[in-house]
Amino acid sequence: MKVNELGVLPSSELYVHTPNEFSRKHLFTIHFAGRYDCDMNYIIERNFHDYYLLLKVIRGQLRLEFEHQTFTVNADELLLFDCRIPHKYFATAPLSFEFIHFNGNASKEFYDMIIQLYSPVISVIHEMEIIRAIDTILYMLKHNKISDFKASYEVHKILSCLLEGNHTLSSESNLKDVITFIDENSEKSLNISDLANIASLSVYHFSRKFKKFTGLSPHEYVILKRLTHAKSLLKNTSFSINKISDMIGFSSPSHFIATFKKHMNMTPKEFRNFRF
Repeated sequence: MKVNELGVLPSSELYVHTPNEFSRKHLFTIHFAGRYDCDMNYIIERNFHDYYLLLKVIRGQLRLEFEHQTFTVNADELLLFDCRIPHKYFATAPLSFEFIHFNGNASKEFYDMIIQLYSPVISVIHEMEIIRAIDTILYMLKHNKISDFKASYEVHKILSCLLEGNHTLSSESNLKDVITFIDENSEKSLNISDLANIASLSVYHFSRKFKKFTGLSPHEYVILKRLTHAKSLLKNTSFSINKISDMIGFSSPSHFIATFKKHMNMTPKEFRNFRF
């Protein structure tokens, strides 16, 4: 579809898609996307647009303004933004970009986690998986071969890569040392003060940064590690429930059983006997 908007050049393409009801309820969904070539007259100003925006600048420069903040998006950078916030973005130089307006399942949760880790502007120059996912979505729309399931998969891939990329590239490498320590010692009694010391942080700042980095509190992370170890022991050994509870670091078998059931919806004994 050709675009008749101020500042948008004739070489631009807009793609429109209407997901079905099942997709809107359960999947990530694509609603608008395209590739725009723009001159310096291009400007978008909205009070509300009920979608999230992924925008990758190919050449030139785009500026975003919202809530008294200004961000500049250059070539090989990605803009991720919640368009329900009043905002304005515009070209500050001749501009080419690709964009996807998406919504749907878990969009807000992913968006909130990513924005906590980055500003709305993210470099993707080396993130080939993200670039390929964007290309795949635009190709499907351009050739009218859109699959809601495939589109949802590609959006999920982009958002997941942004989160995983932060884990890989995060400057907070001391938190990685803590995670390695927990992984290797989850069966021991782990004191949050000792973990904070490994990260060279106060307990307060360590707890906040750890949750920001992993999505879990230190206690939740330890519990999940212990339960993963427990599941392996239940399936691969004949150790008693009491012994396994002790081996993985729970204070008592009853605490182990209650925690296991809370997370797995079955007791350790039921898990051991269950045929997967």
